[in-house]
Amino acid sequence: MLKWCVKKCSVNASELVKFYGVRKPLAYALYNRKIRNRDEIKKYIDTENFVFQNIEDLSGVKKAFEIIRDALENNRKIYIYGDYDADGVMSTSIMYKGLYGLGADIHYFIPNRVEDGYGLNDKALEKLINDGAELIITCDNGITAIDQIRLAKEHGVKTIILDHHEPPFEETEEGKRDILPEADAVADAKMQNCGYEYTQMCAGGLCYRFICGLYKFLGRELKNENELCELAAVATICDVVDLTGENRAIASKGIEIINRGSNNLGLKSLIELKEIKSINSYTLGFVIGPCINASGRLDSAKIAVELFVTDSRIRAEELANRLNDFNEERKNITAVCLERISQSIENSEIINDKIIVAYDSETHESVAGIIAGRLREKYGRPSIVLTAAEGGAKGSGRSVESYDMFKALYSVKELMTKFGGHTMAAGLSIKEENIDLLRKKLNDNCSMSIEDMSPVLRMEAVLELEDISTESAEELNVLAPFGKANEKPLFGIKNTEIRDIRFIGKDKNIVSCFFDDGTRRVKVIDFDNYEIWEKYISDMGGSVEHCGGITAYADAVFTLDVNEYKGYRNPQLVIKDIRLK
Repeated sequence: MLKWCVKKCSVNASELVKFYGVRKPLAYALYNRKIRNRDEIKKYIDTENFVFQNIEDLSGVKKAFEIIRDALENNRKIYIYGDYDADGVMSTSIMYKGLYGLGADIHYFIPNRVEDGYGLNDKALEKLINDGAELIITCDNGITAIDQIRLAKEHGVKTIILDHHEPPFEETEEGKRDILPEADAVADAKMQNCGYEYTQMCAGGLCYRFICGLYKFLGRELKNENELCELAAVATICDVVDLTGENRAIASKGIEIINRGSNNLGLKSLIELKEIKSINSYTLGFVIGPCINASGRLDSAKIAVELFVTDSRIRAEELANRLNDFNEERKNITAVCLERISQSIENSEIINDKIIVAYDSETHESVAGIIAGRLREKYGRPSIVLTAAEGGAKGSGRSVESYDMFKALYSVKELMTKFGGHTMAAGLSIKEENIDLLRKKLNDNCSMSIEDMSPVLRMEAVLELEDISTESAEELNVLAPFGKANEKPLFGIKNTEIRDIRFIGKDKNIVSCFFDDGTRRVKVIDFDNYEIWEKYISDMGGSVEHCGGITAYADAVFTLDVNEYKGYRNPQLVIKDIRLK
């Protein structure tokens, strides 16, 4: 069961409403984000005029600029070495388009998920060296590639690392010390004493800021900055980094540009294919993002990079269709594998574990991360899904807010042949005989209980129906884009009467109803809690087909939206969790 809590507020509602000059829902949301004065309000809302720190303050960046300037002046062959997820695709596309605009002899390489695996590897590196690479720039990887960077150096190839993942480290008497590859320049805001205040950028955001800084360093005009910002916004949303500070500014500006009409043929083709009328963090993260990721899961992410760097409208439309087809196939594979793994967990001792470690040799390794995320949602616990791979097993993990997965895996690093990631997600390779020991050690080392790790729904405030209107719902959009660390505000309601319950949708698994207090009636939709509703209706003698006359009372947690239908706009509550009574 999900835990509920209401954020503490020491000021009464009428004072908040008067101070902020807005309606109650937004007033609570602003207060709880610690936006307590006029300057902070303006700074939070006015992302268009956000002041970024000078990217040259980030350790390694200026040195990287100098290396690239030398490569441009001497027409050296440059390879961008990216990654196969949306952030890797977008950061590669940003770097490619940025350097192409400077006249560079520029090429890109995206590792194959199955053949090459994540990050720099010897086999792929040798391909680039044999192809005459003189400078390799890693995007969204490289910070752990100590041996591979050494190999490049032995062949006289210069290297620049642009990454946002945690560097490996060792504990010394003086404290934690990063263990970094000996690249010619390393730029990663997760490094200790990196000189940059904002540490939460994804690779796409870092590469966007890097290219902007590079053009300034070279005294050149970046004519396609808006296009690169669009790609950085997609990366920022899809990589689920904190939507605060610089990330929020990049995402907000990028989304605004896309909604005016995308400057990127590939992105435009994908938006048109998916018939998206308005771009926001949801449509980027849950409609566009899965299509980008699907190419790297089922074929090659080079297809996705080509989509975003092509200058041909016809080719862009062709590639967008391929990505969409990949995603439909990926959905089917995911559903089958998830069902099989869930049954395996529930029919074994793993169901009682605090940290779920599931091995399934038949699962396509490309969907291991998606399934780990679904298991985390289903069971409310950190989950790792492993599948058979060359030389052992390979997989991905997804964590919960209270459990640092990278730190936990680092503490048992001797069991794995390779791993990397951050607090909330990780990828790893392991010998098959070590899987049970990994499961045991992760669970033994975890001091928290399953209940401690259960997700918590944190409400801004408990509202009455009289607080809910179209205007109060629309006001909340000033907080967008929503995502990690800037979640869409949740609100609660207590002991409300429910009328006109209906099960809708193709599978009749969506619930539509109204909350009614006798004087006000508000539309409600629930996509997530079919089982709760079905059980209640059944207990009351009704069924999914015959429930219109049944009423109920409930406490609920919801987000506040606007429903548009036949030209009318009305408030709508989207239920996240409900307790019927």
